[in-house]
Amino acid sequence: MNNMVLGFHYFLAGFKLIFRPGMRRFVIIPLCINICLFIGLFFLLRYFMIEFNQWFAHYLPAWLQWLSILLWAVFFIGFFVIIIYTFVMVTNIISAPFNSFLAEKVELYLSGRIPDERSLLDNLKDVPRILGRQFSIIGYYIPRALLILILFFVPVIQAVAAILLFLFHAWLMTLTYIDYPTDNHRISMSNVHTWLAQRNWTALGFGTSVLVCSMIPILNFLIVPAAVAGATKFWVDEGNQ
Repeated sequence: MNNMVLGFHYFLAGFKLIFRPGMRRFVIIPLCINICLFIGLFFLLRYFMIEFNQWFAHYLPAWLQWLSILLWAVFFIGFFVIIIYTFVMVTNIISAPFNSFLAEKVELYLSGRIPDERSLLDNLKDVPRILGRQFSIIGYYIPRALLILILFFVPVIQAVAAILLFLFHAWLMTLTYIDYPTDNHRISMSNVHTWLAQRNWTALGFGTSVLVCSMIPILNFLIVPAAVAGATKFWVDEGNQ
């Protein structure tokens, strides 16, 4: 239990770290990109919604015209739900290159050590590899999540399946964000799994904190950089040799 609390502590520490001087730009830039992306998506969907609503209203009798207003209510609520449940996922992909720099800056702040210095060109060449590691995590996630979902159709153990799914998502959160500081040191994904398995309760506490807070509107805008910073502190404090 103490180790789970320690994982929660690392996550909270991440919120403090992202507001340190020199780190804010790695938070603001991907956040602005993501917000602009969702604003663009909103206006695009709004355009199609206007077209559909006009077509739909044309076939409604006068006494059912109020249904077009209901459609707009469903549209706004649905879009808000989309933001809540996809913002963190989209941010993870968009901000992946920025997150590596953020993890590097946090490690420098905490320990005074940084990975081997690389030129701007080297960093740009790393972008496909960084994105590739994030997509490999998605590849790790999908078959295991499907396997757990199958358990929901098995009588009796459905309650266990729900717990397993939550715990698996918590583990995945830790794996996703610990990848940034470990990737900066070129640690292989198999070694990352081994490292986390040796600290499974701390990893679970950290991932649970990230998972729960990512479901809170507005707060989830800062979840990704805070989780990256917190995971880097986790990596530094727990020994990264």
